[in-house]
Amino acid sequence: MSVILDGINYIIGLGVSVMMPIIITILGLVFRQKLGVSFKAGLMVGIGFIGINLIINLLLEEIGPVTNAMVERFDFQLTAVDIGWGSGAAVAWGTEVVPFVFIAIIATNIIMIAFNWTKTMDIDIWNYWQPLFISSALYITTGSMIIAVLSAVINMAIVFKLADWTQKDVEEVLGLEGISLPQIQTTGWAILGYPMNNLLDKTPGIRKLNWTTDKIQERVGMFGEPVMMGLIIGIGLGAAAGFSVGDILHTGVTVAAALILLPRMVALLMEGLTVISEGAQDFLQKRFPDRELYIGLDSALGIGHPFVLSLGLLMIPITLMLAFILPGNKVLPLADLSNLPFYMIFAILPSRGNLLRGLIIGTIIMIVVLYLSSFAAPLMTELGQQFGYNVPEGSAEITNMAIGSQWYTWVVYWVLEQLSGLF
Repeated sequence: MSVILDGINYIIGLGVSVMMPIIITILGLVFRQKLGVSFKAGLMVGIGFIGINLIINLLLEEIGPVTNAMVERFDFQLTAVDIGWGSGAAVAWGTEVVPFVFIAIIATNIIMIAFNWTKTMDIDIWNYWQPLFISSALYITTGSMIIAVLSAVINMAIVFKLADWTQKDVEEVLGLEGISLPQIQTTGWAILGYPMNNLLDKTPGIRKLNWTTDKIQERVGMFGEPVMMGLIIGIGLGAAAGFSVGDILHTGVTVAAALILLPRMVALLMEGLTVISEGAQDFLQKRFPDRELYIGLDSALGIGHPFVLSLGLLMIPITLMLAFILPGNKVLPLADLSNLPFYMIFAILPSRGNLLRGLIIGTIIMIVVLYLSSFAAPLMTELGQQFGYNVPEGSAEITNMAIGSQWYTWVVYWVLEQLSGLF
C-alpha cells in the first residue's frame, strides 16, 4: 500500500502545471483525438495554469503583508490562528487513508458517470485533499477505515451533483464552456448562495439594486472598469493597513494587474480545454446520443472573473471585522484571507454578478466559516501537531479557514462520528 501512496504523492508532487498536461493528453487519446492535438491541448492547459498560479502568487505576496499589517494595526486578540489551507492539505495527504479514499473517489465518479448520475468528470486530483481531510480526521478520531472512505464517497457524490446543477451559470456567467467546478470549499456554498439570492429577490429595497459591473460602469464610467476597480480596492486595502503612500500605490497597481491578467490566463487555459471538451462531447454523442459530459476543474478558473476577485478582496476587511465582533469566534483570520475569492464564487454567481448581493451573501458565508473554523480548531491543532505544525507563540490553537469553508463535510463528519460504533 505504501507503494501506491508513494506513487500518488509523486504524481501530485509534479504540480498542476505538469500533472494536468499529462492528464489532458491521456484524455484526448481516450476520446480518439490525435496525439499531436491532445499533447498541444495539454500543453496549453499547463501553460494556462502556470500563468494563473503566477498571478495568484503575485497577488498573495501583495495581500499577505496587507492582512498581517491590518491584524497588527487593530490588535485582534483571538486564540486560534489561521495558518492556511496548506496545513489541512498536509494532513489530508499524509495519512494511511489516502490510497483507499483516492481510489474510492475515482470509483465514485466513474460509477456516477456510467449510470448517468452525474455529468462531471473530475480531473482536479489535487483538490481531492478537501474530502481527504475529513476522511483523515474521521479515521484518526474513530479508527474506522470504512467510516473514512464512506465520508469521502458521500462528500464527493454531493459535490458532483452540485457541480452539475451549477454548470450552466459557470458557463454563461464565468465564460467556462463545458467546465464544472467540483470543489467542496467553492461549490458547496451554492446550497446557501442560491436560496439566499432568491430571498433577496423578494426583499424590498434590495431586490431593485443591481450592482453589476455593467451597471457600475454606466454610472461611474471608467471607474467601474475592472482595472480601475482593482486599483481602488488595492489602494483601499493598503490604506487600511496603514502603508506608506508608495506601498499603497504598489498594492493598488498589483490588484489592478491581477484583475486584468487573470481572465487572460484563464482564456489561454480554455484554448486547450475547449479541444478536449469538444472531443469528449463528440465521443459521447457517437456512443450515447443523449449524454453530456463536463470537465471538472480547479475553481481557480472561476476567480479569474473580475467581479469574483473584487468581491473576495472586499471581504478581507469585512472578515477581520466579523472575527472581532462575533461572539464565540476564536479564529484570527490570517493566511487564508488571500484565498477568500475561492469561497466567494457562489456568493455572487447566483445573482450573475450583483456586487451588493455578493457582499450580503459573502458576509453570511464568512460567519459560517469562522464558526466552523473555531469548532475545528482543537481537532486541527491535534492533527497539525502530529505533522509538525506548532502553535505560534501567543496562540492557544491552530486552524485554517479552508477547512471551515467545507461546511457540509462537517455535517457528514458529525453524523458519521456518531455512527462510528456501528462499523
